[in-house]
Amino acid sequence: MTRTKTRLLIFFTCASCLAMSLFLRYLYVVHMSRNTPIPHSFHEYLPDMSGEDPLKYIASDFHVLDGFSTNLPIIVLDIDGELPDYKKFTGSEEIVYDTDPYTTGRIAVIDTGTGKNKLTDAPAFRSDMRIKLRGHTSYSYDKKQYLIKLVKEDGLKNELSLLGMGDGADWVLNGSMADKSMLRNYLAYRICAEVMDTAPDCEFCEVVTREGDSFIYQGVLLLTESVSRGRTRVNIEPYHQADDYSSYLIRRDRYTSFDPMLDTWGRLNGYSPEWIGVKYPGKERFDEKIKKFIEEDYSRVEKVLYSDTFRVYETYDKYIDVQSFADYFLLNEYFGNYDAGNHSTYMYKPERGRLRMGPVWDFDQAMDNYFAEAMHTEDLAFQTKPLFDRLTLDLKFVRQLEKEYNVLRRDTLAEEHVYAVMDEAIEYLKSARVREWYRWEADYLDDSGMNLGNYYLQDDLRDGYALKRMTKHYFDEISVIKNYLHKHGAAMGPDIRELEELTVFDTTGNVANLAVLAMAAVLFFVPLVMVGRK
Repeated sequence: MTRTKTRLLIFFTCASCLAMSLFLRYLYVVHMSRNTPIPHSFHEYLPDMSGEDPLKYIASDFHVLDGFSTNLPIIVLDIDGELPDYKKFTGSEEIVYDTDPYTTGRIAVIDTGTGKNKLTDAPAFRSDMRIKLRGHTSYSYDKKQYLIKLVKEDGLKNELSLLGMGDGADWVLNGSMADKSMLRNYLAYRICAEVMDTAPDCEFCEVVTREGDSFIYQGVLLLTESVSRGRTRVNIEPYHQADDYSSYLIRRDRYTSFDPMLDTWGRLNGYSPEWIGVKYPGKERFDEKIKKFIEEDYSRVEKVLYSDTFRVYETYDKYIDVQSFADYFLLNEYFGNYDAGNHSTYMYKPERGRLRMGPVWDFDQAMDNYFAEAMHTEDLAFQTKPLFDRLTLDLKFVRQLEKEYNVLRRDTLAEEHVYAVMDEAIEYLKSARVREWYRWEADYLDDSGMNLGNYYLQDDLRDGYALKRMTKHYFDEISVIKNYLHKHGAAMGPDIRELEELTVFDTTGNVANLAVLAMAAVLFFVPLVMVGRK
């Protein structure tokens, strides 16, 4: 056999082995995406409640009657007096009245671990608390949401691991009337947790408030970790006031009186209408020194990304964790969370690290639930958000989005997997979703499907027809979500590829040039060596 034939045989053998290994890897990924157990499964907690009237122990005035039980954990809120109304809104600004928004009280969490919980059961957790109303749009809804700070008798923080979630003193009870499915935040947090390690943990609960010796049913809420610094939350180094630098956790959102607000380069130069507020270090330790450091440090990122000078722009990966930005883009885009990027947009930076996106937050208006118009499943929108409007001008970043999305669609964002997470939660909610609709949804739906005084989806006007968007039944709302994810998930791949045509930078240029030179050298020198051997 000649030397040429030998080389060809070796080449085709290697190519065949490579192709076979890639095919086997593909089969493995598909198998794992379909057969890997869903983490944090509810299957073991599903008691047989068939034949029982879900409303049997809920009176017409929503008092809870003796005998009430549920497969969900029960949270009992014993609040001292009325919760103050402390907000007003002027345009995009959120103004807080000069008053303490918190009220004292006590919280008890009942969870026997058997899948059947009653108000007469001993609490698994009990603590004093400070509690306030929370939310922006949802602040005015009839169904309230709460921010809770666990405290000890002496007023100091009481960090507890509630329902198996990480230790923390700050917790959110989230359950916006905007989301009649009760699933949007839960689904997004669960899926995002498979990709981003800062996604908040959460657990469904049924909540009652104590009034004397009786209890008032308040519906299904999601007990959720707050976005805060902590070992099991955003795990960044603690701030010491003696230092000239710090780790930090910030949020892009409306102006608020609660958090220190920054005058960043991007907002002052019109690249974002919203404000950057500091969540950590908190107000109690915030001073001009740390304010100046965070302003300058974050503004440096904005100046680099919004530079028109390529030599400056191409250095952005020295200042940001590009992978976290790609993940944040894809996950929010997939779920249609277009409030993110402008509002409830968290970022954090370790002391010696690069700026990272996350945690994700607030999906109640996502998945075709925006009040003003139906979402266009065939289009992308997240490339218009601050910072991302510049990143997506780089061919290298867009191609990273393409590769990452292809990987996610084989497992985390595979339709079978996402639907399985939804269906499992729907089954887990069982009777609780009937009680939730009885408490908050049924009385507010008139014949036209309008949710009076709370959240109303405007008709979708297309091609001269008005499509009613308000659902009257629970599983109609589930169909809205699944239909949106099916259509938008399929459209995202081709749409991301089309972003390549809009790019104006290519930060792979220098690397590509080196690769071309290396290949040319190989092609030039190898024949010379072979000739020399002959």
